[in-house]
Amino acid sequence: MNDIYASRRNILIYLLVVVVVFAILLVSILRKKQSTELKPFSAGIEIKYTRLLMGTVVEITLGGDNEQVIKDAAAAGFDEIARLEKLLSHYQDTSDVSMINKFGWEKPVKVSQETMDVIDASERVSEMTNGAFDITMGVLGRVWHFTKDDKGEFIPPSEDDVKKLLPLVDYRRIIIDRDSSTVKFAKDGMRINLGGIAKGYIVAKAVDAIKKKGVKSGIVHAGGDMFVFQEDGNAPRKIGIQHPRKKDRVIGTVEIANGAVSTSGDYERFFIKNSIRYHHIINTKTGFPAVGTQAVTIVANDGMIADAISTAVFIMGTEDGMKFIEDLPEVEGLIIDANGNITVSSGLKGRLSLISEIVF
Repeated sequence: MNDIYASRRNILIYLLVVVVVFAILLVSILRKKQSTELKPFSAGIEIKYTRLLMGTVVEITLGGDNEQVIKDAAAAGFDEIARLEKLLSHYQDTSDVSMINKFGWEKPVKVSQETMDVIDASERVSEMTNGAFDITMGVLGRVWHFTKDDKGEFIPPSEDDVKKLLPLVDYRRIIIDRDSSTVKFAKDGMRINLGGIAKGYIVAKAVDAIKKKGVKSGIVHAGGDMFVFQEDGNAPRKIGIQHPRKKDRVIGTVEIANGAVSTSGDYERFFIKNSIRYHHIINTKTGFPAVGTQAVTIVANDGMIADAISTAVFIMGTEDGMKFIEDLPEVEGLIIDANGNITVSSGLKGRLSLISEIVF
């Protein structure tokens, strides 16, 4: 009888040990699962600030636990944008770019390190794209104004007026001396325009200024350029992709945790004359607006590079543009051609959600 009781007791002890071990394993698994799951974005409070800068509405949306810290960080971001705009905008009479355009034919022009960094990056992208991206297309601004005449009409330039300027479009004729931080033109009459790359650079620099103030989560959005940042472990944000033909509508969303999103489209600055859409993204080979593309969205780690590549790919077109994107590390993209066909890079497909029925 004692042996029977001892046997039963051993069985109970064994079962109890099994249950305890199973419970410990279950708790361990649940804790591990919880630690590896992405958390939804949560930043206590989230505040959006807006200001007119760089010829567009700039939105800075920041999250955190302290409203004053958020406010100070937003101010720092706007201040950085305003500071860099004064250096890089050809609309600012005293900017580095304006000084280069005024005096670069005669002598080397001393510029800031920021301007040198952007021009240096511009040259690299120009080489990578075989000149599809070229900041010396700024000279074409003499004939492409996108402003109405006295009769209230938009008048495109003639082919002869454009052809006269094409010999001045050549990034290889920018003479850069990095040691002395000077820029000079090799040919009289040349001009540069950093509009296709500077905004992405400035937005990224604004994010750096914001982070220095202690804010760890937010979005800086300026026209077609955006930078998303947050702490590791948070779920990615869903960013809408603008419909190129229907204002206030999107074609879908892309998930971004940390990085830049840049969109170039023929709907940002344009006019229609005799059923032809004339827009501001100029093909550097023809001197006229690029054809065959409605919009390009690029996702990358670097805001400046994303901006430049979106412009270049728009000009390159779907086939060459997508091949270019696929060959670049840590760069993904989406191209909408003139007929509304959408082509998506291989690395973006898992992060992209398109509206099932998109009408163009």
